[in-house]
Amino acid sequence: MLPMIVQHSEALTSFILALHLALYQPQIRHLLQIVDALLVCNQRKTLSDLARMLQLTPDPRTLADFFRESPWRVDLIGKPRQQFMVHKLLELAVLAGLPLKILVSLDDSLGKKGKATQHLDAVDYHHNHTESTQKRQSWCNGYVYVELHLQIGPFGFLFDTRLYLREKKVRQLNRQRSKENRLSYRSKYHLAREMLLELEELLPKDSQVYVLFDSWYASAKLINLCLRQHWQVICALKANRKIEKHRVDHYHQTLKHKPYQKITLEAVGDRRAPTYYVRTVRGRLEKVRPEVYVIISKKRPGDPRPKYFLCTDMSLSAEAALKLYQKRWPVEVDNLYLKQVLGLGDFRLQSFEAIQKWFAVVSLAINYLQYTAMLAYRPKQLLPSLAECKRQHQQVHFQMLLRKLVTEIKQQPQQVEAILQSFLPMGSVAT
Repeated sequence: MLPMIVQHSEALTSFILALHLALYQPQIRHLLQIVDALLVCNQRKTLSDLARMLQLTPDPRTLADFFRESPWRVDLIGKPRQQFMVHKLLELAVLAGLPLKILVSLDDSLGKKGKATQHLDAVDYHHNHTESTQKRQSWCNGYVYVELHLQIGPFGFLFDTRLYLREKKVRQLNRQRSKENRLSYRSKYHLAREMLLELEELLPKDSQVYVLFDSWYASAKLINLCLRQHWQVICALKANRKIEKHRVDHYHQTLKHKPYQKITLEAVGDRRAPTYYVRTVRGRLEKVRPEVYVIISKKRPGDPRPKYFLCTDMSLSAEAALKLYQKRWPVEVDNLYLKQVLGLGDFRLQSFEAIQKWFAVVSLAINYLQYTAMLAYRPKQLLPSLAECKRQHQQVHFQMLLRKLVTEIKQQPQQVEAILQSFLPMGSVAT
C-alpha cells in the first residue's frame, strides 16, 4: 500500500480548524491524520490500514489510544460540528434565495459484523427487518445506529448518529462495569428525541420544518414531540394504525366507490417519474390530538397492497406531501457512504465509549465531503456528488505525492533508490 499522505490537505485542515474544537494540539493532530486517511484510503479502514496511508507512519497503537485513552468526549467534536454545519446550511440557503423549508430525515441502519465478533461492546445480534419475511425472521450480528439528516433544497448534511444497544446488551455490559461507568438503556425513540431537541436549539424560530420518517418511527410520542415544536410530520404508516378509531386499511375497503387521484412524483436518477393512485382520509390519529390526513397510495388501481402515509400539514396536497417524503433519499446515501466508503463498521475498538468516538470521527469525515459539495454550488447546476468530492480529495494528495517525489529526485538524482525506498512500504524496491 503506497502511503498517499505526505502533507495534509489545506482544505481539510481549514475545515477542522474552523470548528474551533476544544481539543489539545496532539488530539487535533491525530484527528486530522485519521480523517484524512479515511478520505484517501480505498481499502478497509482499520487503524493499521489508516496508519499506512501516512508517509510518516504512526504506530497504530497511538491512533487506538486516541479513541481508548485520550480524555476527550464525543460532544467536544459533535456539538461544534453540528453548529458549524447548520450555520453553513442556512447561510448557503439564504445566498441561493431558497425558502427556509427544512427537511429533517430520521432513520436507523444495521451494519453487519462477522459472526465471530463477540467482544466489542456495540456489537450484538439485532433483528434485520429488511431481510425478514412474515414466515421467517432474520437476525444479524452487527451494530445499529439512529441517524438524522438535514436538507434545504439541494444542500444537505448528516446532522448526527447515535449508537443503539438492546436493553439485554446494556444489562450484560453493566455487570462488568463499576457503578459510575454503567450505561443507561435508551430506546431508538429516545435517541431520536435527543437529536431532535439538540437540532431545535440550532434552528431559527421562524423556520418551516418537516420531519420525515418511515413507519417504524411513526409512534404517537414522536409525532406529538414534533408537533409541540411546531414542526410538521410526513411519515409512512402501518396498516393497523387507527384514524377515528378505524384501521387505515379498512378505509381502503370502504372508499372503493371513490375515484383515485392520479399523481406523478419527481424522477430519481435515471428512472422515470413514478405515477401513483391515491385517496385521502382526514381525522384524528390515535393518541394524536390535532387533525391529520392519511394518504392511501397504490402503484396501480388494482394493487391489493397499498401503502399508507400520514401528513400533519393540512394545507399540503397529497402530491406535495409525497414529493416531500421523496426527499428522504439522502439519508440512505449517508448510510451507504458511512458504511461502504468511510468504514463506519471497520472499527476494532472494544469499549462502547471508544466506538462512540469512532462514530464521531467518521461523521466528521462525511460532513467534510458534504461541506465541500455545498461550497461548489453554482446556480442552475447540480451539486457534485460525494464520490466526486472524495475523488478530488484523493487527487490533491496524489499530486502532492508526485510533486514531493519529483522534487527530491531532482535535488538528489544519485539517490533515486533511497528516495523511492522512503516512499514505498516496507522500505524495499524491486530491482
